[in-house]
Amino acid sequence: MINPETRPLVASALRLAAEIPGAPPSPQYKITELTGGGSPRSFFRLEYEKQSLVLLIDPGGGEEFEDYIALGNFLREHGIATPEFYRSDHKLGLLLMEDLGSLHLVEALNGLTSEEELSFYRSCLEILIRFRTTVSAVMLERGVLEDRIFDERKLLGETEYFRRYFIEEYCPVEVPPLWNEERKEMARRLTADPAVFMHRDFQSRNILVKNGELRIIDFQSAHRGPPLYDAASLLKDPYHPLLPGTRKTLFMEIFYRLNDLGHCRDKSFDEYYQTFILTGIQRNFQALGAYAFLGLVQGKTNFLDYIPAGLNLLEEGIDELNLFPAMRTLVTRIRERLRHGRP
Repeated sequence: MINPETRPLVASALRLAAEIPGAPPSPQYKITELTGGGSPRSFFRLEYEKQSLVLLIDPGGGEEFEDYIALGNFLREHGIATPEFYRSDHKLGLLLMEDLGSLHLVEALNGLTSEEELSFYRSCLEILIRFRTTVSAVMLERGVLEDRIFDERKLLGETEYFRRYFIEEYCPVEVPPLWNEERKEMARRLTADPAVFMHRDFQSRNILVKNGELRIIDFQSAHRGPPLYDAASLLKDPYHPLLPGTRKTLFMEIFYRLNDLGHCRDKSFDEYYQTFILTGIQRNFQALGAYAFLGLVQGKTNFLDYIPAGLNLLEEGIDELNLFPAMRTLVTRIRERLRHGRP
């Protein structure tokens, strides 16, 4: 059921669809709303006989809408498989694009053998390598995203987001006095290396599988940022937690591929892996804050189901790095509170 506020926008999109070459005259589209993600935007599938499109509605357009189109075109131009864009209305915030289907990577991975799982992840690594090499090089050459730097301030914003929504709203516990110093130290370390192209949310629900190939979505919040943020988002993903050995194997493949291409030669594998663990801690703080916000504030309670996996990954990283006693204490207090039930 299309809500009354959205109906006029859908009608405008149908008129826009008639302009696409090969589109049938006055088609009677079957319209299905696509839901379930964390985005505030609306998506609809428009189907007519064997044809289908996806409609993105971002009412009134604006900067994020423009970024979505510009970044999608930029990434596709440089070998990243994003959806093809057909028609847009920037004033209304309408975009008609290729239908990539509904099979997210997290669903495609269900029930696979370990070798089949590795095959999918190795395809993801190819995308990560291209982000780090070709895309980052052209980004720097052309000045793309030069005003969007994921600096210390934004990294601290992520850990503050965690404190605000996970600690204050979901699981109230006392925050150790050294928490602020440790999160600042983490942000300082993560910005020590030159920034590269960063999708910012490169995880298994933002990768679709169409005809056996991976396609990338939700790239509009891309930044220049820490070199391993996307790798941590993928390999430390609470939607599909990997076994630690599998994760380390895949990360080793990233390191040696980049090393062969002339990148990260100033660090040993152990140093690079330590940075990955650190980045994973940062990312898992962000993810836990997001699950609490989406589940409690936006009422999308299914996101709360991923908190246990996210907490496990966070604890694993803190224990493995063994640099942040306040964070270790904080996780212990969270575990204790959750063991006795949330207030």
